[in-house]
Amino acid sequence: MRVTRNLEEKTVQKQFNNLKWFLNWAIRKGYCEESYINKYRPKFKVLEKPVIFLTKEELLQLYNYEIPASGTMVDLVDMNGNTYQKRVNEAGALQKTKDLFCFCCFTSLRYSDMAKVKRSDIYGDILYVTTQKTNDRLPINLNSFAKDILAKYEDTIFPGGLALPVITNQKMNYYLKDLCELCGFNEPITKTCYRAGQKVEETSPKYELIGTHAGRRTFICFALSNGIPPQVVMKWTGHSDYKAMKP
Repeated sequence: MRVTRNLEEKTVQKQFNNLKWFLNWAIRKGYCEESYINKYRPKFKVLEKPVIFLTKEELLQLYNYEIPASGTMVDLVDMNGNTYQKRVNEAGALQKTKDLFCFCCFTSLRYSDMAKVKRSDIYGDILYVTTQKTNDRLPINLNSFAKDILAKYEDTIFPGGLALPVITNQKMNYYLKDLCELCGFNEPITKTCYRAGQKVEETSPKYELIGTHAGRRTFICFALSNGIPPQVVMKWTGHSDYKAMKP
C-alpha cells in the first residue's frame, strides 16, 4: 500500500486497522488460530488534515446561488487567478445537491441521517432523528433556512415518506464539488501528508476538498464561533464526548 499504491499514511493506517479487526474476529470465531497480527506493530506517520467547512459568507452564497440551465458556459477563476470556462451539467441534480447539503449545514445532520428524514419525524419546528451511527434520538430545532428547504418539497411525494429528494452519497459528493466550483470556492488549501515515508505537500482548491460531511462541520463551527457552549452543541450533534467533536 505504501510503495506500490503510493497511498497516504493515514489511509494505510485505516486499512491496516480494518485488517487487524477482521483477523481478530476470525480468531475469536475459531476460523484460524494464528495471532501474528497482534505482534506486528507498524509505525504510521499521520498528520492532521485541515478541517474543511464553509464560512458564513460561503454558505449564504451557496444557499442563494441560482444554478444556470444545463449546457450554460460559466466564466470562472482558478486558485492561481487564471480564467476558464465550465459547462453546467445536470442542473436538476445540482439543485437537489445544494438543498441537501445546505440542510445538513443548518441542522448538523450527517448524510446518513439526512437521507432518512421522513415527514413523520417533523413535529412543528422540531425534527426528531435517530442517528444511524450512535442510535441516539435527537431533537433538532429547525431554523428558517431548514424549514424553507423542507417547504420546497412538501407537495412532492417521495418513496417511504421521505421529506427530501435523496441521492446517493457518492453522487452528492461529485455534484457538490461541481457546485462549489461554480460558486467560486477556489481558496488554495495545502494538505501535508506522508507517502512512502516521504513528507508531501499537496495544494488544491477548496471545492475539490468539500464533501457531504463538511455540512456537519459547518454547523459545528458556526455554533461554537457564535458562543454556544460545546455541551449544548454536543446535544444537537449527538457527539458522545468533547474529544469526539474537538477536531
